[in-house]
Amino acid sequence: MGGCSFLFSGPEPENGTDLTEADMMIEDFAYTNQDNETVTNEDLEGSYWVTNMIFTSCPTVCNLMTPNMLSLQGQLEEADAGVPLVSFTVDPSNDDPETLKAYGEEYGADFSSWHFLTGYSDEEMKALAGDSFLSTVEKDEENDDIIHPTSFYLVNPDGQIIRSYDGLDNDTDLIAEDVKALVNE
Repeated sequence: MGGCSFLFSGPEPENGTDLTEADMMIEDFAYTNQDNETVTNEDLEGSYWVTNMIFTSCPTVCNLMTPNMLSLQGQLEEADAGVPLVSFTVDPSNDDPETLKAYGEEYGADFSSWHFLTGYSDEEMKALAGDSFLSTVEKDEENDDIIHPTSFYLVNPDGQIIRSYDGLDNDTDLIAEDVKALVNE
């Protein structure tokens, strides 16, 4: 098993990058979560939500990003913000619902507001990453690795990605403050 490669989307990551002018819309999807339930983009319409890309056998960056997402989940729940979290696996052939559930449990995720999604092909993941996130997801066969973005993305109630944050930065206060301000507008 190789390591996990990552890329930063766009210029050097800066927490709280405004993407409203980029017109990045989440493409339609209907995927399966850790509880074998279908989750669609329509289920998330009408609320802000935060998303990222991970995979369960990633030994490096995902092990930093997932605890950061957990910290963000705690801050948002404490503020009663009602903001769901969505983690798309970039390794759907290996990350089935049971594997994702075990992964989430290992980190202490609250599944009532955090969906770990699978149920799509590698090609569908590449298309979602490219079309919605303007990012690359690709297997590095030589190193038994997957290259994927390390950003957290804030999506507005219309399905537009409006901000990105450095998912490796363990200071999730900025994200939580941004989300709380938007939700309370």
